Amino acid sequence: ERSGAQGACDMMKDRPARRGRPKGEGRLGAQTRTTILDAAEQRFADLGYAATRLQDVAADVGKTAPSVAHFFGHKEALYRAVLERMAVDYATYLAEHAAPPGHGEVERILATVTAWLRFMRSRPAQLGLILRDMAERRLHPLGEATLTRIFEPYSVPVQEQSLREEGGVVFNLVWGGGIIFMVSAAHFSDARFEHALDTHLGALRLALQANLQKSDCG
Repeated sequence: ERSGAQGACDMMKDRPARRGRPKGEGRLGAQTRTTILDAAEQRFADLGYAATRLQDVAADVGKTAPSVAHFFGHKEALYRAVLERMAVDYATYLAEHAAPPGHGEVERILATVTAWLRFMRSRPAQLGLILRDMAERRLHPLGEATLTRIFEPYSVPVQEQSLREEGGVVFNLVWGGGIIFMVSAAHFSDARFEHALDTHLGALRLALQANLQKSDCG
C-alpha cells in the first residue's frame, strides 16, 4: 500500500501544472491590488471620476485594463474601493488622535479637525478627491457617496454640536474652513504649514467658543 501511495504521489508530480491562479497569488494579488488602488487614488484626485479610465490606471502600474477589472470589475467599483480605503485609513488615524475622554465639546471638535487636516497633509489625494467630487457631483451619481463615506468618521463629534444649531452652523464652519485652509496651505513647507495650522485652529477655537456661548444664552 505504501508503494502504491508513493506511486500515486510520483504521478501527481509528473502531471503538468494546473491552469489558474499561480502559486503565491494571495500575497502577490494583495500587493497588486494595493498598487492599483494607489494609482487609482491619484488618478481620481487629479482628473476626477469622469475623466479617469481603467486603461490609464492600468498603464500607471504596468498592467492591462482586464487585469484591473480582474480585481475590481469596473470603474465605479474601483472608485468606491478607493473611497473605502481612504475612509478606513482616516478612521484609524482619527482613533489614534482623538481627544481623550472627558474633554469638552470644543476640545473634541478641535482634536477631530486637527486629525483631519493632518491626515490630508499626509494623504493629499483626499483633498483632490473632495474638490473633484464637489465639482462633479451634478455630473455623476457618486458625489454624495464620496463626501459621506470620507467624512463619516469626521462628522460624528462635530455633528453632535452642530445639531444644536439650525442648518449645522458648526459643521459648515469647521468643514468649509478646513477645505479653504488646505487649499491655501497645499504647497506650504512643513514649518509654514504647522504655523498656519496653529493660527487656523486658534481662530476656529474662538469661533466655536462664541457659538457655544450664543447657544447657551439662547
